[in-house]
Amino acid sequence: MEFVPATSRLLAANRAAAAFYAAQLRHVPAARRYLRERGIEAAAGSWWQPGVAPGGWTALLDRLTGLGFTSAELLAAGLVRRSRTGRLIDYLRQRVVFPIHDPRGNIIGFTGRDLSGRADAPKYLNTPTTTIYHKGEALFGLSLQLAHRRRRDRRPIRVFVVEGAADAIAVHRMVHQHVSEQLLPVALCGIVLTEHHLRLLRKTIGPTASLSLLLDGDDAGRDAFERWLPLLRTWAGPVDIATLPDGTDPAELLVRHSPEEALRIVLNALRPAQLARLDRILDRLAPGALDLGEPETRVRVWRAITPCFRDDPTRGADLADLASARLGLPLGDVMTGVVNEIA
Repeated sequence: MEFVPATSRLLAANRAAAAFYAAQLRHVPAARRYLRERGIEAAAGSWWQPGVAPGGWTALLDRLTGLGFTSAELLAAGLVRRSRTGRLIDYLRQRVVFPIHDPRGNIIGFTGRDLSGRADAPKYLNTPTTTIYHKGEALFGLSLQLAHRRRRDRRPIRVFVVEGAADAIAVHRMVHQHVSEQLLPVALCGIVLTEHHLRLLRKTIGPTASLSLLLDGDDAGRDAFERWLPLLRTWAGPVDIATLPDGTDPAELLVRHSPEEALRIVLNALRPAQLARLDRILDRLAPGALDLGEPETRVRVWRAITPCFRDDPTRGADLADLASARLGLPLGDVMTGVVNEIA
């Protein structure tokens, strides 16, 4: 029977690894420069505990075995791996790293951003699946912020879901002076949004908080939320989408603007999910190229846009206004077409 190290030893190994990575930060100018260029240099030495995995093959391995951790424990924690020759080497090397925590605040893994610039190196790399870490169930930053928020804060909660750890820290820097809501930025760990993520949010913050997806201003970001819409419909609270300007992500906003101005840009970009979905559908239909005087064309348009109305009937008036403006049709025609299609 294969030996499985105790969970407590895996958690201890991750704690020791985080401390080692954090201590290396002052020795690697490229890592400090990355934090500065992302507008999050102040995170160094804070409870976010960013660090750097050195470029050597066994720097972490040597440190942790010196502290008494066994090879089996380090393999099971995903901190080291076997090379093609069978030799043990560090799993993360030459990367800025950010610890990932479970709901109890334990460090269960890491997400690392490449510093080498090698063409064969993935830009982002996460701890592999272990008995304590499953990237489809983890949200970077959630437990840290819950642990540090004011216990008597009764303001409504809005969760911002972003794509990377640096973006989550950047948004956190933006929101500290926001007064009307508690804004909690969390990052996906190199994977799409899953039901496990929503289950974790329901359990930790409640099922009716506002959920906002803050997506990068590129094609991948603009397309991502459409793939997630069936899942997002299971969320009981409001769901909004903020697609940032072309080629922009939250950390870049923080570099270019003050935290207050960056947050204003983010909040102004928020739109209810079905309105954003309708806009995307109309973009693909290219209304300006349609002959809407043709009955067959109108039927095709009604069939394309009606799911937005069906999935969020409470926003029917707003959806109809948007469709009317984009299609250049009277509001009554839009309502009639959609109602007939639903019927």
